[in-house]
Amino acid sequence: MALGNTDRSRFTFEHTWFDDWVRAKWEELTEPLIDKPHRILEIGAFEGASTTWLLDNLMTHPSSRMTVVDTFQGGMEHQNSEKYNVTSLEGRFRANVAQCEHVDKLRVMKATSDHALLDLRREDARFDFIYIDASHLAIDVLHDAVLCWRMLELHGNLVFDDYTWKGYMEDCYNPRIAIKSFLQCAEQELESKETESQMWVRKVPNRINATPNPDPDLFYGKSNGLG
Repeated sequence: MALGNTDRSRFTFEHTWFDDWVRAKWEELTEPLIDKPHRILEIGAFEGASTTWLLDNLMTHPSSRMTVVDTFQGGMEHQNSEKYNVTSLEGRFRANVAQCEHVDKLRVMKATSDHALLDLRREDARFDFIYIDASHLAIDVLHDAVLCWRMLELHGNLVFDDYTWKGYMEDCYNPRIAIKSFLQCAEQELESKETESQMWVRKVPNRINATPNPDPDLFYGKSNGLG
């Protein structure tokens, strides 16, 4: 199946991370999804580089819909830096998505993921493709992952950006530790594939049944001196 509108020159991006680093891999991995109905959730849109690509290529089916969550205030690493021009961020995003044929299928929630994801949960929202690229703080990435996972359909895809990003000297702040923790906690119902800088996760039927511990004395590790 062919991709949608591949002309990226109609957009204005001050930062070309998506096109430089991940677009080619997305074109490869999403090929089976083209022209099918989708409910897509994007957490963190910035200038709209990935948003516009998704609108052009995975929103072609008449029933497809997409939701974007962003404060348009940038993350902690974007503050107090002229490099990112955060004051015009929302305007750049809206100007870019307006160039897409399927922009009418887009819902923009201008809010933190803390609030927006809970609102979506209350709406009983369900998605089959979710992209997490909001706050780069590990605790925030883990928060977004858990709430998004609850809304992801079986066989759906959850994509983490910045798996290899090391913006902070302390590992406890970087996304990788959160993503690895999530993969371990949900191991029984996922398949994962690491790309150059991202982690792609597919939700599958639970394949590891929980086995009750037959010895109550081991519940709290008493025999190991932990009680």
